Amino acid sequence: MAAGVFVVIFAGVALVGGCSRRSAAGARTVVLYTSVDEPYVRPLVEQFEKETGIHVTLLTDAEASKSVGLAERLRAEKDHPTADVWWDNECFLTIRLADEGVLAAYDSPSAADIPAKYKDANHLWAGSALRVRVIVSSPKLDSARPKRLEDLLRPELKGQVVLARPTAGTTGGQVAALYVAWGRQRADEYFQKLRANGATMVGGNSMAAESVARGTMLVGLCDNDDAASALAEVGKINVDLPDQGADEQGTLAMPCAVSMIGHCPHPESAKKLIDFLLTAKVDKALIDAKFAWCSCRDSGDKGKFMEVDYHAVANAAPMAIQRATATLEGR
Repeated sequence: MAAGVFVVIFAGVALVGGCSRRSAAGARTVVLYTSVDEPYVRPLVEQFEKETGIHVTLLTDAEASKSVGLAERLRAEKDHPTADVWWDNECFLTIRLADEGVLAAYDSPSAADIPAKYKDANHLWAGSALRVRVIVSSPKLDSARPKRLEDLLRPELKGQVVLARPTAGTTGGQVAALYVAWGRQRADEYFQKLRANGATMVGGNSMAAESVARGTMLVGLCDNDDAASALAEVGKINVDLPDQGADEQGTLAMPCAVSMIGHCPHPESAKKLIDFLLTAKVDKALIDAKFAWCSCRDSGDKGKFMEVDYHAVANAAPMAIQRATATLEGR
């Protein structure tokens, strides 16, 4: 749609003839970029289209580059955006996009009951469902399965621990959260010990979970949805939230962040899609599909989660990812 026509529509000026019809058709569409896996997104998109009559053009990304590939695309398109809505499977890249001026403020009424810690104070993003980091382990370890991050350093697990490369998706968020929570020295020492214990890096969280489910590794770090998929489709595994003891830090919980792109082509349709994605019914659908662990709205009894400043973690991510990856690679 031409920019001039777009301005006229939102100024409320009456148009006639073919130009009016084309503008009306354009207003009934919305472009969604998302790092949430397509099998979980597609049914929700179809439900939204059915309820609103607004067509959704959907763009997802491969796991190895998620969410990084789409974030880079949003940066490249900043001055001439194609997307209207960004739905991140975590929040750290979203926070950085907000700081870079890629996103637009929108105070969705659907976010009114979401706790303040799971949304931006300036309404540049809001969290919906929560995903969590888990430890998956082989049934062979039932009598002594690891339930803390420190347990991955046990000598009997040497060469049997697998995790996604920190540059791939949510592993980077966990790495950054540890640098923020522990400080650089302790975090560096942890990843040095993890390398010394023979930890293996793979291309994504699903690969880590599947390695354990197939029996080629004994222990892995991944997200709850990767663990659920591996358990359902590959083989039996134990799934534990790490560090749940009274004197322990808890695991990292990551809200799926929804935001509007600055100067997007279809802002009114974008707002409707954001309102839909932030509803409790979408949270429930994602929980029922085993993508989300719980809703931001009622996370209190769903596990012990790290007390982290999401903005501080987002800012620390580039440094933390670089240091942890280099350490684990022996550089």
